[in-house]
Amino acid sequence: MSDHPRRASATTPPAAWTFFRQWLRNPRAMAALSPSGRQLTQQMVGQLPAGARRVIELGGGTGVFTQAMLDLGIAPQELMVLELNGELAEFLQQRFPEARVVNGDACDLAEIVKAEGFDTGRGVDAVVSGLGFLAMQRSLQQSILQAVFSVLGPERPLIQFTYGPSNPLPRDLLSELGLSVRRAGFAWCNVPPATVYVYTRSRSTKVRAVRAGEPR
Repeated sequence: MSDHPRRASATTPPAAWTFFRQWLRNPRAMAALSPSGRQLTQQMVGQLPAGARRVIELGGGTGVFTQAMLDLGIAPQELMVLELNGELAEFLQQRFPEARVVNGDACDLAEIVKAEGFDTGRGVDAVVSGLGFLAMQRSLQQSILQAVFSVLGPERPLIQFTYGPSNPLPRDLLSELGLSVRRAGFAWCNVPPATVYVYTRSRSTKVRAVRAGEPR
């Protein structure tokens, strides 16, 4: 085992260039032109619950949040990073060989958690997300939220950032799913500026994962 498991290999391309190249190929699927800045990263990981150990990251990108969570003390084997883009997933696997990097769809999160043996029966402590909810249709937003809250433990958060000051998820959808939201911070130094939101269950019933188009 390497003494420096978190460092990129010598053949790994620079993170910013890898990220930008993927944005050029599919700008609608990428939430930003470049990886998140330090101020936003600190605000995101600062919302992790005290004592959080098992965490899922959605939309790992080039691993800015991943590295910050490892630096915070989250053990690599207790961190699962889900990335839909195949090239970025490969980049993350090279950069964080000890973390659980999965090339997959956030809508399939419940099935992925089960297949990866990441479910302890108590739910995960937090989900940290860089997904571009603003660019999604409501049905896709709903499917992802249901998947996320089906794997989160009781009173555990979804930590999400968005560009601009507004909540990226419709209030009526949050109400329908029994979720509440609070604004947790604003990273004005980020390019572009970003806002951090934290979503939690506002009722005790567990949210069941349902794919878009399935009967509820």
